[in-house]
This record gives sequence, C-alpha cells and structure tokens, in this order.
Amino acid sequence: MKSTYIDLMVKRNNKQEKKMSKENFEKQIRKRMEQLDEINKHGIFKELKGTVTDFNYDTKSLTMTFEATKFHENAFGIMFGGSLAGMFDIAFGTLTAGLGDYSVAPTVQLSTTFLKGIPTGATVRTEVEAVSTGKTIMNFVGKAYVGEELVGSASGTFMTPRPFKKFNTEK
Repeated sequence: MKSTYIDLMVKRNNKQEKKMSKENFEKQIRKRMEQLDEINKHGIFKELKGTVTDFNYDTKSLTMTFEATKFHENAFGIMFGGSLAGMFDIAFGTLTAGLGDYSVAPTVQLSTTFLKGIPTGATVRTEVEAVSTGKTIMNFVGKAYVGEELVGSASGTFMTPRPFKKFNTEK
C-alpha cells in the first residue's frame, strides 16, 4: 500500500513526539551522563570535571557543575576564559541529548560573555535552557555562577543531527 503525504506526516509527528516525551528526555539525559563519565577519562572533558546536577523536561533546562582546577589557570591567576566557553559548550551539547535520540549535535555558533574572573579552585555552575528546537537548528542560552555570583553568560546555536559520517583522517 502506498503511503500518502498525511500518513508520512503522522508518522513524522509520532516520531517527534516520541523524541520529545518526558520519559525519553530523562532517558537520553541519563544516557548522556554515562557517556560523559566515559568521555571524562580523556582530554578537556576530564580537566573540566563536568557533572549533571539537575535537568527539567518541562523547562527544557539543565544544570551542570565544573571545577576550575589549576589546569585552567591563566597568567592572571584566574580561570582561562576559554574554559568557561568550553563549559557552556558541553552543557548546551548535553542538553541536546535530551531533546532527541542522538548524542552529538555540532556547534554552529557559541557566544560567551565574561562578567567576572573565576578563581582557580572554584566550582562553576552552568544553568542552560533551550530557547528553540527546530528541525535543523537548536538555540540555547545560559548563565554561569560561582556560588550565587553571576560570572558569565552565553548563547549557542547547534545543528540538529542528521545521519552524517564521523570525521576520520585515517585512510
């Protein structure tokens, strides 16, 4: 039997509803938390020591904490600004996992505003939320705190993943 346009749209909407259900959101966030544990064994993820501390389906939001370790100290004795940008990138990227059945969403744009220096040794809390989640692009905003003090903010745009080849330089 040939599928009609309406049949295809109903299937697509059912698939999107499945992706956006509260249960699937929580399942995907927990899956991403496990992946972060594995990723944290290597490189910048390890050094940022990111941990998901809260997430909310209804508000499409996520909270993560990171450690401003000595590894991130710059010449001024405070955390390097690029580390804060990395924290936002990881938090936004982690939230994308709850918004669909995928674990990687390429960053299209990331803008970070640095409001206060972050002392080495501080715990940085990022609170991020989805502003829009379209078929091809997702937009996020976030704030970073040390204690209750606002130290930075960010906005980011991410590509909604489609099947794509993993970048590989090996021949």
